[in-house]
Amino acid sequence: MNISLLSGILALLIGLIYTVMTFLLPEASIGRPMEPKIFPMALGMLMIILSSILLVQETKKSRKSEQPAGKFTIDSNLKNIGLTCLFSILYAILFDKLGYVISTILFLEGELFLFNGAKKWKINSIVAVVFSLFIYILFSKLLGVYLPMTPGIWI
Repeated sequence: MNISLLSGILALLIGLIYTVMTFLLPEASIGRPMEPKIFPMALGMLMIILSSILLVQETKKSRKSEQPAGKFTIDSNLKNIGLTCLFSILYAILFDKLGYVISTILFLEGELFLFNGAKKWKINSIVAVVFSLFIYILFSKLLGVYLPMTPGIWI
């Protein structure tokens, strides 16, 4: 069994449970009674549909070829998962101390280095800096959501 097939089964189960749980949401006391349930129910249905499509595609793919296309390798995937968890913990610790911009740049640099490799360090750096500054300006200036300031940087 490959990772995509396993992901499809897991997503289908989560989608089914999520959709069933939306029926337990309380009805609105004013207005339309089903209104609070519509969006969560639509998300659950979308998850069920997309995971079903993934399951059908992966089943067809595994029948055509003898070897599954996306074989799960524990070594590389566990290393990436472990490093991503470590980067996330460091990001959470440094977020208030260094502010949004610097901590996000460091987090994105680590993640992009992990997944893109060292050869693309220039592109990784540009993406990390531009994305961090863009989101900071978007949230703090345009949307009025204030993120932790970076010491020494006033944007």
